[in-house]
Amino acid sequence: MEEKLITLRNYESMVDALFDQEVLRDNGIECALNNGDAVDLYPMFGKINDGLRILVFENDYEKALSILDEYKTLTTNEMH
Repeated sequence: MEEKLITLRNYESMVDALFDQEVLRDNGIECALNNGDAVDLYPMFGKINDGLRILVFENDYEKALSILDEYKTLTTNEMH
């Protein structure tokens, strides 16, 4: 059975999307950017058609969200 790719998060910034993609990959989550070239070249497309998205396999969705939330919490606490 083929695994289904689903949207994990939408982004307006290529930098934010690439950063989250790297965090996920460092934690063993395969992911891909969708619509990245269009948003990078034409930032106004970020507001159209879900803009820039990170896609993950459906069975990794919950783990991926948890990894990003944990990372954000850790970095926020380190700043305070």
